[in-house]
Amino acid sequence: MGIQRSSAESPMDADSTSVRVAVRIRPQSAKEKAGMNHICTTVASNEPQIVIGKDATFTYDHVFNMNACQDHIFQTLAKPLIDGCMDGYNATIIAYGQTGSGKTYTMGTGFDFNCSHTDAGIIPRAVQYLFTSVSKRRAEAAAKQQPVPEFKVVAQFLELYNEELVDLLDSEKVSFYDNV
Repeated sequence: MGIQRSSAESPMDADSTSVRVAVRIRPQSAKEKAGMNHICTTVASNEPQIVIGKDATFTYDHVFNMNACQDHIFQTLAKPLIDGCMDGYNATIIAYGQTGSGKTYTMGTGFDFNCSHTDAGIIPRAVQYLFTSVSKRRAEAAAKQQPVPEFKVVAQFLELYNEELVDLLDSEKVSFYDNV
C-alpha cells in the first residue's frame, strides 16, 4: 500500500525547486582579527544576497550573516526537510566550502560532548528532532487508537576531502580512482 500525495502536499512551495542553496558568513577567527584582516563580504538588507567588495553581488535562497545562531539555521534549513522526511520524502544537506570556512561548526558533528546546546549544529539538532517527531507520530496514532506507524531511518555521514570519500560511520576509505 503506497502513500499518494497531491503536489499541494509536497513539503516544498509550488514556486520552489528541489535544490536550495544557503550561504553562511562566519565570523572572523581570532587569527584573522589579530591580523587586522578586512571583512569584504556583507549581507544585502532584505535580500538573500551577499556583496563581495563593491561590485560583486550573488543571490541565494538563504543568506545568514555572522550573527546567525545555530537554532535559526536549523529551523530555516533542516527542520522543513525533516518534516518532509516524516511524510516520506528524502532529504540531503550538504556543507561545501574551503577548509576553515565553518562547515563543521554549522553542521555540528555532535562528537563534542562539551558543546553547549546553543552551539549544537544541524546534525545533533536534526537527529534529536527526527526521533522526537517519530515518537510524537507514534503517540498520536496510539492516542487516536489508530495503527501505530513504523519508521525506518537510514542516514549517511560522508566527508569528501582531497578526492577521498570517507563514510564517517565506517572506518574504510574509498577513493574515486579505486575503480577506474
